[in-house]
Parts: sequence; C-alpha cells; structure tokens
Amino acid sequence: MIFLKRRDQSDVPKEMKLLNENLQQITKTIEEISNDQRDIIKKFKFEMENFVAERTLDSCIKTLNMSMQLANVREQLLEIYKQYISILESELRLNLQDDKKKKSIN
Repeated sequence: MIFLKRRDQSDVPKEMKLLNENLQQITKTIEEISNDQRDIIKKFKFEMENFVAERTLDSCIKTLNMSMQLANVREQLLEIYKQYISILESELRLNLQDDKKKKSIN
C-alpha cells in the first residue's frame, strides 16, 4: 500500500485513514470479483464442452449465457481497476507536488 508523506499534521491521519480504507475496500472487491470470474470461467468451459458435444439450442443458449456473465464480470473488474488507478494516481500526484515543494525550499 502507498502511505502519505507528512503534510499538515492535522490532515495526515484523516488522509491516510481515507486512503487505506478506500484501497482496502477496492482490493477486497477486486478479490471477490476475481473469484466470481474464476467460477464463471469454469462453468463456461463446461458449457462450451457440452455445446461442442451436443450442438443443441439449449446448450448454445447456456454457453451464450455464461459468456454474457463473464463479460459482465470483466466489465465490473475494469471499472474497479479504474477506481484503484485513480486513487494511486492522485496519491502519486500529491507526492510529486510535495517533492517539488521540498526541492524548491532547499
């Protein structure tokens, strides 16, 4: 995890707590959605094998359904990773600004 550098003493605990809570929640969500994705992939492979063997409309629909579920889960993962990246970019930007200020003072 990325921790904040010292800024104003009053803001640091609040910022660190918020950052850590956000990152922990996002990490937990990523793990949960990744687990869902693994389960759906297993089901999709099974349905795909079933479709290849049977070639029925029912097996085709089941395979298509699994494919759509997989696409939805991957979209959720993409969105949560975008949030994760946004938090990390913000933290990096703040750290770079702090470094510039320190260099300009020295």
